[in-house]
Amino acid sequence: MGKITAIETQKKRSGRVSIFVDGQFAAGVHAEVAAALGLSVGQTFDCDRLAMLIREETTRRARESALRLLSYRDRSESEIRKRLAGNDFPEEIVNEVVGHLARVGLIDDAKFSRDWVKSRTVSKPMGRQRLAWELRAKGVDAPRIEDALADIDEDAEYEMALSLARKKAEKSDTSDPAFRTRTASFLRRRGFGWDAIARALDELCPPGED
Repeated sequence: MGKITAIETQKKRSGRVSIFVDGQFAAGVHAEVAAALGLSVGQTFDCDRLAMLIREETTRRARESALRLLSYRDRSESEIRKRLAGNDFPEEIVNEVVGHLARVGLIDDAKFSRDWVKSRTVSKPMGRQRLAWELRAKGVDAPRIEDALADIDEDAEYEMALSLARKKAEKSDTSDPAFRTRTASFLRRRGFGWDAIARALDELCPPGED
């Protein structure tokens, strides 16, 4: 058995504390974990039991943090990992929490990617390149990105590009050469390929048209 002789706020990470047992450093934990366990100077603990309690409470809090993030919107595995690591949860606990959430289906990069593409193409149509870039930024791997984009072929890109170009045309003079340049730049920023852009603009303002 050992006695907690000090609980000190860490200088470089104010949200964490160092726990000393019998004058020796025993563990570094979130201050909230120490508070939840009711740890205080003078308490007597078996060191293994103390370590187990700290790990269980830290895991519980990491899981709650991940579930809170998922309650706002679906997240990729990489997003959850980065947020938990950024909150100073140990790597082994992050792995345990992410693994559990994946097993119960709350983290699923394949589904996340498909839903992301579906949502973006409905609410704010974008081309394959922009969608792929967004998914990469969220840490999704290449095979899952390709699977998620499987239904967006050249014709689908063209139809989306044409729809967006038509909206631009409603407030513009399509005979003005500047319209073609501005719209091409806009569609390119949305991630559409040049072939889809050219087809869409040729439809609205055919080459050679006065």
